[in-house]
Amino acid sequence: MELSAAPSWGERLLPLIFAAMETCWVDGILIALAGANVFHLHEPLLPLWTPLLLMAGSAWLVSYLERRELAAGDAHPSDGKRKATAGSSLFIWLLTIVALVSIWSSIYASSAWLVDPRWLLTMLSDLLLLAPRAYHVLGIIALSVYFCWRGLALARRVIEPGAVLNRLRIGVGVFVLVIVVRAGAGDQFYGELPLLFLLPCFVALALIAHALAKAIFVRQVHPVGLLGNIAVQEGAVLMVVGTIGVILLLFALLLGTFASPAFLVQVHLALAPVGIVYNWFVTILAQFTVLLLTPVFWLISLLPVRQQQPVLPRSSPVVHGVPKQTTPPEALLIAATVFKVVLPLLVIVGLAFLAWRLLRRRRVVLRRRDQDLHESVWSWRLFRGQLQGLLRALWLRFFGHKSQAEEAQPVAVEITGEPAARTVREIYRALLRWAAGCGYPRAKDETPYEFQQRLQEKLPQSMPELGMITDAYALVRYGESVPDEREVEHVQGEWQALQRKEQALPER
Repeated sequence: MELSAAPSWGERLLPLIFAAMETCWVDGILIALAGANVFHLHEPLLPLWTPLLLMAGSAWLVSYLERRELAAGDAHPSDGKRKATAGSSLFIWLLTIVALVSIWSSIYASSAWLVDPRWLLTMLSDLLLLAPRAYHVLGIIALSVYFCWRGLALARRVIEPGAVLNRLRIGVGVFVLVIVVRAGAGDQFYGELPLLFLLPCFVALALIAHALAKAIFVRQVHPVGLLGNIAVQEGAVLMVVGTIGVILLLFALLLGTFASPAFLVQVHLALAPVGIVYNWFVTILAQFTVLLLTPVFWLISLLPVRQQQPVLPRSSPVVHGVPKQTTPPEALLIAATVFKVVLPLLVIVGLAFLAWRLLRRRRVVLRRRDQDLHESVWSWRLFRGQLQGLLRALWLRFFGHKSQAEEAQPVAVEITGEPAARTVREIYRALLRWAAGCGYPRAKDETPYEFQQRLQEKLPQSMPELGMITDAYALVRYGESVPDEREVEHVQGEWQALQRKEQALPER
């Protein structure tokens, strides 16, 4: 596949989306194997995120490295020998790190933390002793190598719409097989929640990949391609199909909620790591805010503030040991309470109004800029015209035979001009009346030669006479030619010959 130095976002995302689509049905196979207890494991052979990370990561990495060489001008060396891509060692690092994390997550997560090196020693011991867990480790390594190679293959091939449809058929078959295994396993099946999540994701990714592949194929193969801005086209595709994917995902979650009472509990357990990460983020943000605002409050505390000392009246004796209770005014308490409620509301309303004004200005600018680039496909005027035409055609089809016959009859117009020209036109008018009597009336918008061709198809034995009369009429009517007496006699003879042929036809 030939790489472009400046690809569009669709060309960059298509291999990643295609890899994610394949990952969905690969994860379905892993879930089916775990549900059928093939390897005596109640969980998948490796984490479900491993195929996606290896395939998408290797595909993106090889595309990035090759485009970097293409931009630098090192893709075609002068000596003609093909050399390895610079940065190929990153694939080994990616494969090693992902494989080790997958092994720890699948086998040794319950015994040691990831940064604890003791689980590495335990893994080496299992491999040397050929313990049962050693075959599990070797299986994860083999699958990791395959997924990394598969990502490299996807990055270097042209993804056409037909390839996407083939993977879609394979994925549908895999998910049907998984559903059959789920029905046979009963309540002991693993991965109902991941399976319910993978189905809408697979459909949405397949739709996006097919739309992008079709647009790129038309743009590169056809001589005209797709007209318009590439970024706008690909953005519209991602927006529309992405919205459909989100709707499918929400529908799947709603269906799972009604189908199983324990579904929400499984969703809560699945989102527990997200909640932990969110708590970490909030804690770090709060500490960072405190560190930023602490010097400000310290500087405010250093400002000199004059405090007035309370002066006691001389006449009132001071009673030691009994503190005097001072209560603030009632109006001050009411004002403080009101301000505590009103001030946050005013701030929120002000921010919302400011955001609304900014969005309104931005929308006006975008509309003015895109006014000459985009045009709506829908037209109410065209819709009304097409609807009226459809209703009129239906009316004429069932109730318009009489009106059509009346319209087909030519309107008699007074013939003017030279006597010879009038004679030719009268002969042609007699021909029209004769043809209408035979069941072949001339249409309203039909030319003389079109009418001649239609009559010759119905009356092939009268072809010479019809041609002669039509040619003479066309010269007189449209060429403003005046025939002589010999030509008029010839036309009259052809007309009489035509009548004799048609009168003798039934006797044959």
